[in-house]
Amino acid sequence: MDMESKVKCRVCGIPSEEFYKDTRTFYKCPVCFLIFTEEMADEKGSEEHYKKQWREVDPAFFKQQSDVLLDVANRFVKPERILDYGSGSGGITLELRSRGYDVTPLEPMEHGYLKDQEYPHQFNLIIGVEVIEHLPDLWEELGELDKILQPGGVIIFSTGMTDKFIEHPQAVEVFKGWWYKDDQTHVSFFCADSIAMIAHRMEYESYFLGDQLFVLKKPAL
Repeated sequence: MDMESKVKCRVCGIPSEEFYKDTRTFYKCPVCFLIFTEEMADEKGSEEHYKKQWREVDPAFFKQQSDVLLDVANRFVKPERILDYGSGSGGITLELRSRGYDVTPLEPMEHGYLKDQEYPHQFNLIIGVEVIEHLPDLWEELGELDKILQPGGVIIFSTGMTDKFIEHPQAVEVFKGWWYKDDQTHVSFFCADSIAMIAHRMEYESYFLGDQLFVLKKPAL
């Protein structure tokens, strides 16, 4: 494959070859092993998809997710001001508020984009539940998050990770059958190497908790 037919990795910018193709074409970075596509649903289709998902969520999910997020957060910081980044229907925001936490929701379809917000303060905890895999402009968004995160603060992301199969001899076949890739709003699929690359470029520390959760910690002053 010549250089002109390669696509630059969304994380590290390295030219990446086609990895798998069905209704969309997916590429795999040879350095950080990000799997990604440049094809996603249009804005109207994405909005309809997200709102359909909101209606299907079991309310118990928000309690369970809040338990997990707080358990992880308290290993790094005492949550003071929290940004619920990509808050969707607002279920996690409401659950955390019911427990006495200061939480600000940010859902682009409801509040506009992060770059257009004017918050009166920074946050020491940012949570992004099933968000990062949706971001086509990854570095733009991470840069905006960095601006509003206090020194010493943390970002907790949950997403489907590829570590279980990324180096498997039959990785393409495993990916072919992975339901997570079939969501037309998912454009990036991360593993420990791609997350470590992000942390390195941001000069953050990275921590992995299970196979769907990772933490980025900003250096303290």
